[in-house]
Parts: sequence; C-alpha cells; structure tokens
Amino acid sequence: MTLALPVVFMQAAPAAQPSPFTSMLPMIVILGFIMYFFMWRPQKAEEKAHAELLAGLQRGDKVVTSAGVHGKVHEVRPDAIVVEISANAFMTVDREAVKRKVVEKPAEKAAESGKKA
Repeated sequence: MTLALPVVFMQAAPAAQPSPFTSMLPMIVILGFIMYFFMWRPQKAEEKAHAELLAGLQRGDKVVTSAGVHGKVHEVRPDAIVVEISANAFMTVDREAVKRKVVEKPAEKAAESGKKA
C-alpha cells in the first residue's frame, strides 16, 4: 500500500475544461455566415429588383398583383397604381401590391395585333 500512494501523487492534475461558449463560438460564426449568404443577401437583392420594377412602371405595362389580378397600368400615382382589369373597369392598388410585370413574347404581340385589325 505504500507503493500506491506515491503513484497517485505523481499523476498530473486534470486539465481545465474550456468554456462551452468558446467551443460553440466557431459554430455560431459559421451559422451566421450561412444565414447571411443563403437568406439575407438574396432577400435584399429581391427587394432591390422589386423597387426597380415599381420605379419603372409606366402606363400600358401589363402587371400581375400579389392577389393574382392581371391588368394593364392605366395611371401611376406616388402611392398607388390604377390598373385596368377589363374594358372600362379600373382598380386602384397599392404600389407594393404589384408583384411582377408581364413580358410578352413576340408571337403573342403579333397575335394580339392580328386580333385588333
């Protein structure tokens, strides 16, 4: 028993445990970068594109609202847009309600001009 006692004293003291926060810090930083590149950055680009769309609206543009209503821009106001949804039927919508501009293909334009003639 006298031999076991010096062996116990010769063992090294246990190392101090690192803080759980410092071991999680790299994962938190990596998660932050992932959130930025996959969520925030694309959303900002989408908001910028939508703002450019709204700024470029002119009378005669075909648009689709967020409610799915298709129509032609009749009047552009600072806070709203008047959309013609059918012959002499107008609807005033908020500028932010315009979701996208309808881009016609050349074949559709030719067919539409053929109908009017």
